Amino acid sequence: MRFPLSAGFRFSCSCGKTHEVEYRVLGPLEVLDEQGPVALGRVKQRLVLAVLLLHANEVVSRDRLIDELWGEASPPTAKKAVNVYVSQLRKTLTRDGADPIQTVSGGYRLSIDADRLDATRAQELLAHARESASAGEPNAASELFRQALALWRGRTLAGLELEAAGRHEIEQLEETRMAALMDRIDCDLAVGRHEQLIGELNGLVAEHPLRERLRAQQMLALYRADRQAEALDAYQQARQTLVNELGIEPSEALQRLQRGILAHDPALEIPTGVGGRNGTTPRSEPAVTAPEQTPPPAAPGSRFRARRRHIILAATVAALALAGGLTALTTGASGHRAVSPRVVANSLVRLDPRTGKPTLVVPVGVEPNRIAITPTAIWTSNYGDNTVSRYDLRTHAVEARAGFSGQPYDVAVDGDGNAWITSSHEDNVSGQNAFLTRLEAGTGGTSPGTLYPSHTQTIDLPLPMAGYEALGGGYLWVIVGGHGRLPGDDRLALIDLRTNQVASVKNLHDSATYITFGYGSAWVGTYTPGGNSWLEAIRAGDSKPTKIVLQNNVGWGPTWISVGEGAVWLLTNQGSAQRPVLFEIDPQTLQVVHRLDLTAEQDGAVAAGAGAVWTTGGIGGGNNRLADGVTKIDPRTDRIIKTFPLGNQTRNTCGIAATPSAVWVTLGNTSCDTIGQ
Repeated sequence: MRFPLSAGFRFSCSCGKTHEVEYRVLGPLEVLDEQGPVALGRVKQRLVLAVLLLHANEVVSRDRLIDELWGEASPPTAKKAVNVYVSQLRKTLTRDGADPIQTVSGGYRLSIDADRLDATRAQELLAHARESASAGEPNAASELFRQALALWRGRTLAGLELEAAGRHEIEQLEETRMAALMDRIDCDLAVGRHEQLIGELNGLVAEHPLRERLRAQQMLALYRADRQAEALDAYQQARQTLVNELGIEPSEALQRLQRGILAHDPALEIPTGVGGRNGTTPRSEPAVTAPEQTPPPAAPGSRFRARRRHIILAATVAALALAGGLTALTTGASGHRAVSPRVVANSLVRLDPRTGKPTLVVPVGVEPNRIAITPTAIWTSNYGDNTVSRYDLRTHAVEARAGFSGQPYDVAVDGDGNAWITSSHEDNVSGQNAFLTRLEAGTGGTSPGTLYPSHTQTIDLPLPMAGYEALGGGYLWVIVGGHGRLPGDDRLALIDLRTNQVASVKNLHDSATYITFGYGSAWVGTYTPGGNSWLEAIRAGDSKPTKIVLQNNVGWGPTWISVGEGAVWLLTNQGSAQRPVLFEIDPQTLQVVHRLDLTAEQDGAVAAGAGAVWTTGGIGGGNNRLADGVTKIDPRTDRIIKTFPLGNQTRNTCGIAATPSAVWVTLGNTSCDTIGQ
């Protein structure tokens, strides 16, 4: 069987014939010539070709190839083996004496014309598609998007597992595919194909339940198909999934779309001049005979009119809102509580994720530490004055809550805006156990600046110490322990959010250091005193956790854990050396993807979001810090981008959290340390 090949890369010979070779990575790795598929040999040889194709026309070092083939466990013969694999590939790919692989500066370069590689052809088609969309030609853009998407025959390089940065490059191509698919759906919505899209969108939402853009497109298609009840039900399903899986509310963008559907917002209708209500036939625009005449106001519910060149993919409320991200967290605060962006101690600070510069400084309590973020407010727990603070993103007011009988430790906020605060009796003189305080959402304070809700609830916990907490899967997960009297025997209490009562207590059999929730699991840092450190993955119904060994014989566990940017990220120390290490864990395979040795500049907390991984810490470490700051790390390459200084020895960067478009940190006065963990 012969395969049709587009014009492009050719190897020539003296007999006048040309032999064409086509490379495919958008699916299982394939090489085709005029006779059909080319045999590529064993797996390692195919992996070498895959890496060269991911960097076509670029130099790839031998060290990079070794990393991709064996990771950190490369054999002594790795360099020789790579040379052998490249030699075999040359024999396979050479046509008419023309060798496409060159040896250059300790590495190799695979030289091919752009249209001989499916990935570059796809990128060119996508660029043309977006040009058409920007020019107000959604039909033409949709067809170009379809041509580009047709080049994917499955998951990029399906069946091959790279060991290093190639994994991220594969994921980047998969994200390109998803973005193109959603852009094509926007085009189809713009020309009135909503009814044809509903089945496709239902399947995509089931496959990618956490992608809010797909949820918005599904809601919009249902609404335009006169299925308003189903559109609103789709929103409720999205909210339930986000709250249960991640412990967060839908973005403000998705909430605005729901409100627009409830209000029958005319902006959600199809623009006239692009398609019928249930079809795709363009309608001509009415002739304008009296341009100087002011047209009468449109009747309620009428569709708006726009010239074709003004129609872009972001024409719908959903697309505009989702493109902006969490607006409440990115707009500049101008209320009376916010001070100028001069960093001061005992404050909550918002950083620009691109520059690392402070854009907002809000005074909160003394020695603020943990941060909890909702679409409307940011909470901090303040160790220096035993309070919690709530910064309202809409009014920019700061409220405080005091009067806890034990020291507040951590704060979490559920999907309804109820705050949960863990408190402990540090000295345990009274013999009391730790407890949770639940502050009910929507209850007003008795005086300005003081958060005294009229409805509170106290929940007793089974041991004297309560530490970190996390929300997800319908539960609040709280680490409790015996304050050193029961080393290696900490517990995990699960509070049912429906009943607000302790549903179960799991024995961890180790000492616990941190917990967070994401990707459907609770992630708990643990260690055996004097022994190994672990990361444990637990679901609500699991009889026992899945344990991942991090380090041996270090005597301490992960100090901070964050989920986001496609991975689980955690900081831990290497025993007496106290050198921090950042681990990247694949949430699906539960394998360590990468570890990055850090310095004292990055030894504090970690957060994933805003396109990066962020750590806090101070130069010098411990009590000898010369400056505190935030370090930005590229999650694709696991390389440090830059450390941004924020303070000096009297200010410590203690807590950190990230949203899609901002990074938030808390600055204490002297120390981040508090009660025992």
